[in-house]
Amino acid sequence: MATTTAAPRETKGTGTKASPSGMKDQGLTSGQAHEFAVILPLKPGGGQRMRDRLKESVTAGTKSLDKMATLHDLRFVLFDNDTRVLFASTYDGGFEQYIKDFATLVPDLIDKEFQECEGYPGVRSPEIWEYIARYQNEAIVFYSAYPDVTVRQVLKGQRVLKAFEQLLDEASS
Repeated sequence: MATTTAAPRETKGTGTKASPSGMKDQGLTSGQAHEFAVILPLKPGGGQRMRDRLKESVTAGTKSLDKMATLHDLRFVLFDNDTRVLFASTYDGGFEQYIKDFATLVPDLIDKEFQECEGYPGVRSPEIWEYIARYQNEAIVFYSAYPDVTVRQVLKGQRVLKAFEQLLDEASS
């Protein structure tokens, strides 16, 4: 009886295309899914202001972020007595396009959410690449339950399922 070993689902980013600052795709990948994490210092009192603002803007921000159609998930985690924040996400595609999508599709939302971070230059600024490079941290482990399915494919699948269920409901009535 032969045994086979599955190929690892986690790989180190090996992008060859550099961003304007010369950064290559960073972070681990699982299929087409990429992880991204930055740990940023906060301005004094910034943690509480960020907490208050994010609690109020969850719904509006979610609808805005849906425009990207490549963002699987994201989270902000305050720690070290509200002196630092972890921003972590999972996205489809390349790193440079991911950051450019923030800068072109939802720049005001991103700048609003990161305004409490020390030295944050703004997502449209050419300095954003150096800022990210300074604070980005690669995960030790990255897992994606659906590594070969993009956000667009998930959304399309949901639309197809809904239409199919409606068809079945109509046929049974």
